[in-house]
Amino acid sequence: MDEEVKQLLREDLGIAKENNKLLTKLVWHQKWSSWFNVIKWIIVVGSAIGALYYLQPVMENLLNTYSEFLGTFSETSIRALPGQ
Repeated sequence: MDEEVKQLLREDLGIAKENNKLLTKLVWHQKWSSWFNVIKWIIVVGSAIGALYYLQPVMENLLNTYSEFLGTFSETSIRALPGQ
């Protein structure tokens, strides 16, 4: 082999090693990004479930109040009909 071919092979080897380092970093970053994405969704879904759990008594109270209001309103409107 002549010297020019050896020099080109050395440069090619250096570029291949550099590419390998960059690809290894990319794979590492992608793995961590996937885990953080999973953790993020667990927190979002967990927060929503927790909020529903803690807001359930308040929602039931509002629903009961609304139902009582509708019942009172419908009774009043039936009594207000002419001829009753």
